[in-house]
Amino acid sequence: MQTRKQRQGFRHFEAGNKLFGQGRFAEAARHFERALAKDRDNPTLLFFLGACLCSMSENGKGLALLRRSLAAEPENGERWWNYGSFLYFAGHIEEAGRAMLRAIDLLPGRINPLYNYVNIMRPTPDHPVVQKIRALIDSGRLDRTGLSFAYYALAQAHEAAKDHETALALALKGGEAYGVQCNLDAENVERIIRANTAAALRRVPCGGNPTEAPVFIVGMPRSGTTFTETMLSGHRDILACGELSGARIGELLAISWASQNADIANAFEAVRVIPPQVEEVAASHLLSQAANLAHGRSFARFTDKLPENVFRLGLIARFFPNARVIVIHRHPLDNCVSCLFQRFNDVQYSYTNTIPTLAAQYKAFQRVLAHWREVLPLPMLEVNYQQLVEDFENQSRRIVDFLGLPWDAACLDVAASGRTVKTASARQIREGVNTKSVGRWKRYGKVLEPLIEALGGMEQIEEWARAGRVVPAAASAPAPSGVVERLPA
Repeated sequence: MQTRKQRQGFRHFEAGNKLFGQGRFAEAARHFERALAKDRDNPTLLFFLGACLCSMSENGKGLALLRRSLAAEPENGERWWNYGSFLYFAGHIEEAGRAMLRAIDLLPGRINPLYNYVNIMRPTPDHPVVQKIRALIDSGRLDRTGLSFAYYALAQAHEAAKDHETALALALKGGEAYGVQCNLDAENVERIIRANTAAALRRVPCGGNPTEAPVFIVGMPRSGTTFTETMLSGHRDILACGELSGARIGELLAISWASQNADIANAFEAVRVIPPQVEEVAASHLLSQAANLAHGRSFARFTDKLPENVFRLGLIARFFPNARVIVIHRHPLDNCVSCLFQRFNDVQYSYTNTIPTLAAQYKAFQRVLAHWREVLPLPMLEVNYQQLVEDFENQSRRIVDFLGLPWDAACLDVAASGRTVKTASARQIREGVNTKSVGRWKRYGKVLEPLIEALGGMEQIEEWARAGRVVPAAASAPAPSGVVERLPA
């Protein structure tokens, strides 16, 4: 029979586990701490608390707790796998690779740690880990999901060996195995455009929150949104929140309400009629997510870099009428090639798995962005990724100035950022500012011809590639002066 102390500890563990699954890491950590007070050497509690702290970028304390957990249960392959992932997200590349090798030994036949090792260490095709992946493919034991991981891993290995055309062909096989579960078709984009008229976006009353704190960084996935946010995370007045789910949840709230209205023809028209109280609730939810990630720190601005929010900017304008939007543009072919090589876990991005669906999504992005330029009542700054990495300080100053903040030189040290980066850009962020990925598309030769055709040809592609470029100023604009409102956590 459990003691009263054990029952209390278990209740805190259950509550913490639920909050952890919701991404409410600070609240979850408090419950795990209370559970540990009842059972201070419990390896499961140590691991979950460490995972919470790492997720809040408290990597020193978090990784130490993960190591204590592994010391107590050194044969737990799942924990070594997760430990390797957190090391990678924190920028400890070599140590992450060693942890993944330990996970591979303890989890024979599992594709995930094999894939993660290749993604972290980028070995060439003759490496023993890559040979294990080939053996798994040949065994016929992998399901479609496992096959997708295996082919993406092989693609990374051939890319590391500079066998670029083979690499892209393997990535496309991985995408084909994974399939497309989510794709925004052209008709839905037109529905968004028809519903989000200038009048709909400016109607009164508005129940959204008037704060100037939110900054939405949008674009295509793999366009440079994480890089831009990491630059901004160095600023003393900016809280970098990563990919928040608040706007997505707000959209669901709006759609849920609109679905009860007989006059609404489809979910995309929710922006026209949602009442102020729904807008208020949606705004409050996203603000609470940011406050939860601040864990005691005050801030003047916070960033949400969920790329797909570009299709929600109409609702976002209702939720936060004084928010700012930063749109990141990358050369379309560089952007799409990077997407094709990335095995996204979120089905929201499964359109990147095939050339036709990826090209359709890219064109949808450009179509809806052209509409926002005409009607969006929010200030919107368009940034060209190539220009950002080639003229980093001037472009960074331009972005910070757009946010109404004084310049902070700490923004320039991207590689030294201590934050946890869980997106596909985790490795690139640790490499600092460089132009290695600029013009990457030129390596792939004829394999890219279907993508070029699907995007509408090189003339259209080069027109899009110029988006966001600005003529360099003779001198940097003066930093904003005066008092900037800071929000308590």
